[in-house]
Amino acid sequence: MSFTFGFQINDEDREVLDVEGQHILESPDAQQCPPPLPAKEILVSSCELHPPDSEATCQLRLHDGEVLRYITSPGSTTYQELSASSSDLIPNVYEGGMKVWECSFDLVQYLSEIALSWSGLKVLELGCGAGLPGILALAKGSERVHFQDYNEEVLQHVTIPNIVLNTGLDVSTARCRCFAGDWSAVQKMLTEDLTLSDDKYDIILTSETIYNTDSYQKLHDLMKSVLAPHGTVYLAAKTHYFGVGGGTRLFEEFLQKEDFFHSEVCKVYSEGVNREILKIGIKKS
Repeated sequence: MSFTFGFQINDEDREVLDVEGQHILESPDAQQCPPPLPAKEILVSSCELHPPDSEATCQLRLHDGEVLRYITSPGSTTYQELSASSSDLIPNVYEGGMKVWECSFDLVQYLSEIALSWSGLKVLELGCGAGLPGILALAKGSERVHFQDYNEEVLQHVTIPNIVLNTGLDVSTARCRCFAGDWSAVQKMLTEDLTLSDDKYDIILTSETIYNTDSYQKLHDLMKSVLAPHGTVYLAAKTHYFGVGGGTRLFEEFLQKEDFFHSEVCKVYSEGVNREILKIGIKKS
């Protein structure tokens, strides 16, 4: 059956990707693909949120004993449509944020293992979805944590409820802000907001965001614009995304070509599909 997310996907659309049994739909006519979503800040107070049923949440126990809770059945019509559909990703329409992807668990567990000192840090999570890595940073005392996802509805029905569920924070506070939209548009919004180098992010977190090689330039340019000179990017992803061509090796090759960041593999997961965590920083001139 066809799935819609504020945009009509026609019945003749082709399924072009199968990753772990999931499908991306792509229109046979490139002109039918909608333009990327504009950037906007999502302002939702916790007082507007209803606590999820216990049956609709799961727990993730971390290396240091910390327990994070996350919603498994978001209260949105979009989630209901997704549940009845085989589609997890639709280019320029929906980027999979309603689902907690495997590498998000990898990243939050790794951050727990290395026991970063979060106090005073400014953190950005890109393609956040459930937002578990950013929520860990928030719970551990970061000065501020900003969350970005392509879809506004993901932030409203998944990310923000998870933040409140784990921290009790009112998401309208200065410590926590949420942004929706395409990376290029978000880059423009954030760079206008970050007027001084000291305002830039000490840590950028992202997982399962490099499956599509067409997005590498946008991701690279956003990180380049908003990462502090001393900052670090922690990126969790599969070594190779079968059927798409993206993965950690290709992204590292892209970084080498751009010659602005250096990268290293700091964790490898070999059970199931091969996955890695990359540590990325700005090259010294």
